[in-house]
Amino acid sequence: MSRIPSRNETGFPLAPVGSSDASVVTGPLPGMMVINTGDPLEVLPAEAREKVADLHRRRADVTTLYRSVFEDEQMLRAEIFKHEVRIAELMEPRGQGGFGLDDSAPQVVAEQKRLAQKRSDLARLLTLKEARSSDGRRLGELLRSIEQAIAGRPAGTVGKMVEIDPPSFKGDLIDAIAGKQRRGRELRADLARIRCAPHPSAARKAAMVEQVAGWVEQGRPDAAASIEHGAPITWPLANCRFDVHNAGPGAIAFGQLVDVVAFMAWWDRQGMIERLSAELDAVADDDAALSDEERREQEAQTLADLLAVEREECRLVEIAQMQGLPADFRADADPRAILQIEWGPAPEPREDAGEAGIVRHIGQ
Repeated sequence: MSRIPSRNETGFPLAPVGSSDASVVTGPLPGMMVINTGDPLEVLPAEAREKVADLHRRRADVTTLYRSVFEDEQMLRAEIFKHEVRIAELMEPRGQGGFGLDDSAPQVVAEQKRLAQKRSDLARLLTLKEARSSDGRRLGELLRSIEQAIAGRPAGTVGKMVEIDPPSFKGDLIDAIAGKQRRGRELRADLARIRCAPHPSAARKAAMVEQVAGWVEQGRPDAAASIEHGAPITWPLANCRFDVHNAGPGAIAFGQLVDVVAFMAWWDRQGMIERLSAELDAVADDDAALSDEERREQEAQTLADLLAVEREECRLVEIAQMQGLPADFRADADPRAILQIEWGPAPEPREDAGEAGIVRHIGQ
């Protein structure tokens, strides 16, 4: 393939416009590339792409219906205004250009009935408008979540369908969906507990001892210069930031002071360790503590259980939709559960795919 001799600011040759290499754009550092992989949905299997397309169609339909409701709302508001003006005209004194009628007059009563009906119609329409607006927002969040999941998937992977058998349940289908959602909330609560669990005091004491050892070395005074050059003994300094109160608002200054923490560690290492150990013991909760390994294992297991529950929930939602029942995907549902996919290794490019195929494979 012929290449033009010009180079960009990083020294890399530029590929001809329209060539397969033109999809690779060199960045400010060698090895950084922006890859044009075409339609992001290409990494999804056909069945999953159809589900995304169906969500797009539904969102377009909801948008169209919302606009129709908005137009009807404006018409109703205009009619309500006309009725209000007509009632005010009928009840206006004759000397001020009105008809001087009271509330019991047939004309006023008829207009008030029409006004009440229009206001009732408007309230119903506003409820419908809010429902469609909420549905549109939820579908938009679902589509954005899917886009983010595709963009953030593990490198070199594509979506593969996962076969999910219809979950068994007793009673009403909507109740079964609610049960799965309730189980999902329980698992998310477990996940929050795992992530917020305290650390074992023994592990933190070991880390504290290492931290104090570092402070000891950092706080050691410079006595060698005194021996070798007759200079005074100097102490390690720490960079400090100061707020200046006798100047304009937001004024700050920078300076250096003796590193007191490092000095105290050097001065009484064991005493600092004992005092810090006592502080750790005072706030420790070893009964609820999790080690780093336990935390990783429990988090991974809970996330796997949560994904399995959401897959079942989304499968039940699909069954309910086929039966015409009022069920839909949650806006915060896992996109893998909605599309019933998992991320797997991308297939190797064909031998005749050329450089463009290799780049596309890397991008996947």
